[in-house]
Amino acid sequence: MAIAEGAGIDSFRVLLSGMMPRMRATLLAQGVLSLGLCLLALVAHADTPAPSSSVALIAPGAQYRYWVDTTPLPAEQYGTIALFDAEGASPSIASRPVLWTSLQSAPEGWPSKGLSAGAHQTGLAPLASRRGATKCDCKTEVGDSSKKRQAALYVSRRFTLPADVDLAKYSLLELRLLYRDGVRVFLNGRQITSRAFPTESDALPNAKASKGPEWEEFLIPVTRGSLVVGENVFSVEVRPGSHAHGVRFDAALALREAGRVVRGPMVQRVREQSASIRFDTDLPSVAYVEYGTTSSFGRRATSAAGTLARHHRVQLTGLAPGQAVHYRVVAAGHAGKAHIFHVPPKAPEPLRFAVYGDVRGGHRVHGEILSSLLDEAIDFVVVTGDMVLRGSDEADWQRFFLVAAPLLARLPYYPVAGNHDTGTSGDERRRMSELFALWPAPEERPAEGAWHSFDISGVHFVMLDSNHYRHEGQLSWLKKDLAAARAKGARAIFAVTHAGPYSRGLHMGHRYAAEHYAPLLAKFGTTVLFSGHDHLYQRGTAAGLNYIVSGGGGAPLYSIRCGVRGKPRCKTKDGMKHVAKENHYILVTVFPSYVSVCPKRVDRTPLEPCIRYPLK
Repeated sequence: MAIAEGAGIDSFRVLLSGMMPRMRATLLAQGVLSLGLCLLALVAHADTPAPSSSVALIAPGAQYRYWVDTTPLPAEQYGTIALFDAEGASPSIASRPVLWTSLQSAPEGWPSKGLSAGAHQTGLAPLASRRGATKCDCKTEVGDSSKKRQAALYVSRRFTLPADVDLAKYSLLELRLLYRDGVRVFLNGRQITSRAFPTESDALPNAKASKGPEWEEFLIPVTRGSLVVGENVFSVEVRPGSHAHGVRFDAALALREAGRVVRGPMVQRVREQSASIRFDTDLPSVAYVEYGTTSSFGRRATSAAGTLARHHRVQLTGLAPGQAVHYRVVAAGHAGKAHIFHVPPKAPEPLRFAVYGDVRGGHRVHGEILSSLLDEAIDFVVVTGDMVLRGSDEADWQRFFLVAAPLLARLPYYPVAGNHDTGTSGDERRRMSELFALWPAPEERPAEGAWHSFDISGVHFVMLDSNHYRHEGQLSWLKKDLAAARAKGARAIFAVTHAGPYSRGLHMGHRYAAEHYAPLLAKFGTTVLFSGHDHLYQRGTAAGLNYIVSGGGGAPLYSIRCGVRGKPRCKTKDGMKHVAKENHYILVTVFPSYVSVCPKRVDRTPLEPCIRYPLK
């Protein structure tokens, strides 16, 4: 049963009537009112215990029947389209791919005609295109994308649901997909999900977004008739994006029970007397957090989202500086694991935090950094951006949260937006700032902006948005914010941004930031400006501003482009004092009279000796 986005209460009643009895009773008891929460695409990490049982239906690497629709390469294809459009006629199928009409009849399980059942081939997943002499990372090659564009891949597989499986026991289909770049999925002829898939009205039926290399998970409510005991047919259509010539596909499908946390918990907005716990559940659920100073907890706080929700933020109050807080999430009656976080100390006691950035797809290095940070006795983590490769790819965020889950449950995590983090997440089009429940935005900030500030233990943090440096509102806000921080007597001011003013890496610094933001930060005595964007470590002082580039969080490292042996002289006077092409993180400790900054390699050895900055 396909339900359109924005469908009203009548459509919701139709959906509810088609659900399995157990699921329908559960949702009615909890008072479900929002249809838009029924299709989920969330990370596979579960803080609550895994369901007691699941039924595997299709495993990764299974065998499929497949069909491939090819077209001329884009240079020929687009030229032909332009010619036909100029003559006022529609392009033929030889000029571009069109939906459904290129072949003769639909395969079993397909909802529309368009493919010949006799034209299929058979192969093991992953199925993918190769590019010329480069061998594809797959078990079955579906074509050479250097000669013809694989404009669509259609796959189909039968599977059997045993008669002894009690369908009433399972509320969700857990679908994991590896695909490029747009996809729509059918089960027994009904569309059950899609992502970035073109519509009939699109000028070119390409995927609407580019897809990265990560598996993506979809959680889909089981409805009446979507599965049957005995034989079922699973069918998928895959489309490349406008800049891709080939496709990729693999899948895994299972039945499972509902009732778990699928993203989080994350500790956020921790002050001296309060904190927020952020998490997502697989279905709209009643949720709360038990917390206290011992493992017995003793207090309870409910979700700010209301009685029923998937996206939860729970406010914990009555905390004390330096206190260890024990907590656990209880969602849909299931109690999760117990975690501990610490409230920051009261000023002027020492405050310690870590800085790193630029992860993108470097999950191994990222995981090693996070493991080291858990042993560093820090109060929180500040991130210089680019946590994922594609902010519009939900699978990238899923993998990020899976890797970071152990740290996020114990340490507050405060990132700025990098250029790779921007866009929509794919999960109900939430922006990066919403995924983390960051500190409140300034009242005058536009929706697309991400700049903000916060205070912890008398230390002021300015989080800039380098994607919107030229927005006049950010610069005027910064001036007022820094003046207010100094007026309040902040014992230190740290600024964090993604693309910083100075760097000897690939991007060579951001000129606009150097001309407009750096002088303002220096004027108000900013202790250190931390940035990323260039994948290296660099420290210096320029025009009165101490700065550090920290972009060694896992993304491919960049070479040093100037000012070192064998490289040309730098054109910008950046006051560089140390530069290194290494993965790293930084420990920062704020003492009453100075700040200690200690850069470390992933293995926790010093990248350079600790630096002291006197407090002004």
